[in-house]
Amino acid sequence: MKRLLRIDTSTREENSHSRDLANSFEEKYKVKYVQAEVKYRNLGTSNIPHVSQAFIDAMFTPNESRTKEMHETLTLSNELITEFKNADTILLSVPMFNFSIPSVLKAYIDHITRVGETFSMDETGFQGLVTGKKLVIVAAYGAEFSEMKAMDFVEPYLKSIFGFLGFTNISYFAVEGTSMLSEEVLEERKLLIKEGFASNI
Repeated sequence: MKRLLRIDTSTREENSHSRDLANSFEEKYKVKYVQAEVKYRNLGTSNIPHVSQAFIDAMFTPNESRTKEMHETLTLSNELITEFKNADTILLSVPMFNFSIPSVLKAYIDHITRVGETFSMDETGFQGLVTGKKLVIVAAYGAEFSEMKAMDFVEPYLKSIFGFLGFTNISYFAVEGTSMLSEEVLEERKLLIKEGFASNI
């Protein structure tokens, strides 16, 4: 059975362009894989905490040496990592916030990026442990970035961090100009993106 993990990060429950793109991909995915299991993680309305001193202490303490409190501190992180690793495909929808990703997504990434869980390190360097999976990122940018590419910190960061974790199959789709263009033009652009999903499922 195929497993899709969908992660939305927009705080907008309605009129979200990134969620709209994710909806389209999910629909096409479920048509192709009728028996697929879809897990939904809505970061936009959740309270994923940023890492704390207690989290860092627990993370770098060997499992057998962790106290009860340390294990409790890592409960959410363990849950997020388990569902992340169980998925065959991760669908991530992301709005650009001030040229970067929403802070809640950064907090999520900090929770799942853990040595011994999603990557390893030794004297030879780092090794991603999350392999054989597909990542599809659908993003929405308020401006058009053809002449502002150097200020786009969304695509390079996400490709870099998930590549670090072991992903080699990453597809990236972005609709630009959501705050500047007419609804008609935006819908045309999104339609072109949606039509491209079929070959990436």
